[in-house]
Amino acid sequence: MHSSLVITLLIVCGCAAFGFAATIPPEEQEEYNSQQIPTLVAPCNVNDEGRDECIKNEFLTIIPLLNRGIPELNMETVDPYFFKKGIFRYANDGVQGGLLVKNMNIYGISRIHVRDFISNFTENNFIVKLNATLPKIQASGQFKADVKFGGLRLVPKGLFNITIDNIKASILTDGAVQETEVGRRVQLNKLDADISVGHARIAANGIFSDTNLNAMILNLVNENLPEIIRVGIPATRDQWAPIIVEHLNGFFAKVPIDKLISFA
Repeated sequence: MHSSLVITLLIVCGCAAFGFAATIPPEEQEEYNSQQIPTLVAPCNVNDEGRDECIKNEFLTIIPLLNRGIPELNMETVDPYFFKKGIFRYANDGVQGGLLVKNMNIYGISRIHVRDFISNFTENNFIVKLNATLPKIQASGQFKADVKFGGLRLVPKGLFNITIDNIKASILTDGAVQETEVGRRVQLNKLDADISVGHARIAANGIFSDTNLNAMILNLVNENLPEIIRVGIPATRDQWAPIIVEHLNGFFAKVPIDKLISFA
């Protein structure tokens, strides 16, 4: 694998920990801020036959509001989402490398559309599978990589941004509804995801000091970026999945689940 592709693979996998994102142009900000908060949905009863459709409709109501937060549910703003720092490592086919991603701004999470939702509840435990699409997500931040390929070592650092269109994801997760001092809260155990993308493009400086060489390598990378993402996401799942679970649990720790799901 070309060393430049490895660098980009590491960058992409770092972004994949939260979805891929970047600064939205000013002309698009109005679209994010113009939504009106509707009346929140009534809790879905886990014993009802229409439970899954009800929960899916809750997603469709709540997710678009995450760009401003939902005080009624103690849900904070997550679009944009700020990712402070993460370290990811890759080793395969004679390639070894590490990537530090920091100060990453993520836009687009509130545009997720849940198409299918299937759940199984047993007492306080649950298993959930959902299929979702996302028309566009963008990310920007800083990176530093340390990659060894054969006898070559590269230590690039700089700024990056990435835009990915037409994302499709099949997500499987399980967890439990736990009693806490502040009421019932959702706690996820693990997460798995199969992700496919349409068009993708990345820009980064610092891969090579020569700007012309840097541009040439990025052009090569962008020609192969969808395939790099397809291979890179499952190859690094054991690194990014726990990070997603940790952040989701931090998010749900503040959300009173009884306002969304009834267990009576």
